[in-house]
Amino acid sequence: MNVKKFLEDLVEKYNLLDEKVVIKVADPKLDTKRIKDYPLVTGKEVLLRAYLKGCKGEAFTDKPIEFEGTIREVLERNNIQELVAVLNAVMKYLNLTDKTEHCKGDEPERCAKELAKMLKEENIKRVGIIGFQPAFVKELVKTFGAENVIVSDLNPENVGKVKYGVKVIHGSNNEELIKKSDIVLATGSTIVNGTFEEIYNLAKKYNKRIIFYGTTIAGISKLLNLERFCVLGR
Repeated sequence: MNVKKFLEDLVEKYNLLDEKVVIKVADPKLDTKRIKDYPLVTGKEVLLRAYLKGCKGEAFTDKPIEFEGTIREVLERNNIQELVAVLNAVMKYLNLTDKTEHCKGDEPERCAKELAKMLKEENIKRVGIIGFQPAFVKELVKTFGAENVIVSDLNPENVGKVKYGVKVIHGSNNEELIKKSDIVLATGSTIVNGTFEEIYNLAKKYNKRIIFYGTTIAGISKLLNLERFCVLGR
């Protein structure tokens, strides 16, 4: 997955190399009355947001960064989280993608209800979730039962723990998760942490439908024609 090449080609085509971009950590101010273990809230991940000509693009990462300069400099720095955030901002600016800004307040819970409703209407029986997203896990367990939800994550503080009735397995077991699931939901941050290609190829290998969720994958999902779920992003 050559995010840098995607971004380079776009900005050269539209003459944006020397446009100024600002990158900093953003806080979507999530409602924690009912769900307290969002990775953004526990401090395990941050939301990196790039600002370009009034448009925003994001990347989930565990590496907080602040930067101000040109897109040319971002390409030279070659940090994957910066490249992803800027790619999303560029594609938003060019009207090539949408929903590049994270939802707020209790919207992740509302999003989870929409997801559960959609999957139930499609007669899905067993769901695999790659990347612990607490609102999704909670709602899908409620809808399908804990025995029909499989969750993997890379955060050692989640792996082996029971979350909303489901024991979280390590991401190294994603092949088993994919094999056993009717449908796979995968966090868009797989683009940043380097696991995207393996997960995508495993889904193809086992002929499983895969839906990527969130703002991080806004641009790449359009470029690669991937199915994406992000109903309340901006």
